[in-house]
Amino acid sequence: MKYAHLWILPVCFLLSGFALPDEKKFLAQKAANIEAFDAAGNRFELFTLLGKTPLIVSPVYTRCHSLCGVISNGVKTAVTGLGSLGKDFTMISFSFDSSDRPADLAAYESRWEMDGANWKTISASPENIRRFLSSIGYQYDYDSPTREFNHPSILIVLTPAGKISRYIYGINPSKKDIKLAVIEAMAEKTRPGIIKGFYLRCFGYDPLLKTYKPDWRFIISTSAGLLMISLVSGLFIRSFIVTKDQHG
Repeated sequence: MKYAHLWILPVCFLLSGFALPDEKKFLAQKAANIEAFDAAGNRFELFTLLGKTPLIVSPVYTRCHSLCGVISNGVKTAVTGLGSLGKDFTMISFSFDSSDRPADLAAYESRWEMDGANWKTISASPENIRRFLSSIGYQYDYDSPTREFNHPSILIVLTPAGKISRYIYGINPSKKDIKLAVIEAMAEKTRPGIIKGFYLRCFGYDPLLKTYKPDWRFIISTSAGLLMISLVSGLFIRSFIVTKDQHG
């Protein structure tokens, strides 16, 4: 526990070097539908990866020796824990290193055991990389002396129509944040079921903390309402039984 607080320092440093996306400007806006390529060398429009479920974008670069591995490990841990990849959402790791070739993308997919379908690594030309990342408000730069990119750790959740629905920040995104963001994004296409809808309503997104937190007012008022209904129902059933026995 002595050093437990030290993880905060690199995260704060990484985020402070870049302006976070202006959510008021970018949320609900469409990402750029660029031409991209995958590990097999296939070229396609980005929006062909969209379907009936949301798409989560994780910006990385394959030759990264530091943060990208931490990002991918944190994302993989959360996604594996959810167990709904390919069912509720799909993912791409988007390399902003224009020198990446299909072989580099394939090596990255293999390293992180991506299936190449529900989660794949893609990239694009320098112009299209800039277009796409600019359209989602993601900033990065290249440090020539170290030959490394400086960049923040952010997941971008796109709706089935390609609109930016939510940003998820940090190197260890929580399963809860991903699940709630996916439910929100999916609402563009279909209404969430009773259970998912109730779960989503129990939380609200806090723009200051950049995460979802419990909506205690809703939880307490709903719990009180359910308790009252249970009590009234119990009294009614008991009264019905007593009346029936008296006339039985």
